[in-house]
Amino acid sequence: MENKILEGERVGSSNRIKGGHSPKINDANPKYSVEVQQTFPDGTKKIKFITEFPDGNVSKIKTSTIFPDNWSDAKIIDSIKQVGDGVPIGKRIADNSYLYRDIIDGVQIEVIKQGNNVIAGYPTGGGTTGLPTGFTSK
Repeated sequence: MENKILEGERVGSSNRIKGGHSPKINDANPKYSVEVQQTFPDGTKKIKFITEFPDGNVSKIKTSTIFPDNWSDAKIIDSIKQVGDGVPIGKRIADNSYLYRDIIDGVQIEVIKQGNNVIAGYPTGGGTTGLPTGFTSK
C-alpha cells in the first residue's frame, strides 16, 4: 500500500495509475514527467504526471495532489496512519470502507480504510471538502 500512496501503482494490466502522492514525483526524478497545475497555501500541489512501466508502456496522464516538498516519505506514511487511527467521518456501503480526515502540520489528509487496512491516503489540497462520492456521514 505504501508504494501505491507514494509512487503510484499500475491498475491491473492497464496503463492507468492510482495513488502517487509523494513530492518525489517531480521533473527532477527521471522516472516521471510532471506538470504542476496548482500550488496550494499548505504547500501541497496538484500535478499531472506520466511514468513508464517496466514493460515499456507509458502510463495515462494521472492527476494527483502531492504532499509538500519538505515532507519525507516516512512522514507521509506516519501521518496517514495517524489520521486513519482517528474517528471516521463517513462510510461507503458499497465496499464497507470508512473515511477519515484530519490536519497534520497544516496539511489536510483524507484516509480510506477497510477494516484496519488503509486502502488510500492523500492530501486534499486544503480548503473545505465534502464527502467523496459514495460516502455518507457516519
